[in-house]
Amino acid sequence: MSTPIVRLEDLVHIYQGVTLKRYENELGSQEQIINSRNLEQIYISGELSSSQLDSFNLFKYRLQTDDVVITIRGTPLKASVVKDEVKGCLPNQNLAILRVKEKNLNSVYLAVLMRSKWLEKELSTLYSQSIGTQLLKISQLRELEIPLPSLDRQNQLAQLFLAAEQYTQITLDALEARNNLTQLIFSQILEGEQ
Repeated sequence: MSTPIVRLEDLVHIYQGVTLKRYENELGSQEQIINSRNLEQIYISGELSSSQLDSFNLFKYRLQTDDVVITIRGTPLKASVVKDEVKGCLPNQNLAILRVKEKNLNSVYLAVLMRSKWLEKELSTLYSQSIGTQLLKISQLRELEIPLPSLDRQNQLAQLFLAAEQYTQITLDALEARNNLTQLIFSQILEGEQ
């Protein structure tokens, strides 16, 4: 049985992030901002920046739990899922929000798909049409056709990716600890020779 192919706009609402300059106001409220550097992991992480903004008309941009945030400028495409800790934050204008509207779509699966080599290859022709900084237009995202396996299969793929990401992080932490230990031994040897 083949996997159905569905247009992204049939599965999610798509918004571009906030143009910060438009809403800057030194008398406004302090808002937490999501940038592309926060999209390194499958869940949004890292230190958030902040800006003083007039928050009156920013409701639609505020992130909700399980939104998928993707980069639309530069490559490779990054995508991460919103957890409760960053709910209500605002993505900047270099990002897009994919807000799931169908119950048969797992947000983690969507983020994994959006950051996959398969999709990067699919998008390479769209990127090559832009001059200078690579830009993915919201209209192009809406037209994008993606595979939509069963929800059970999406859950399996999401769990596989999360396990791989966790293993990678454990490995990186072990390498950092090993490097720190090596540096400590090096320092102790040098100090012992003096």
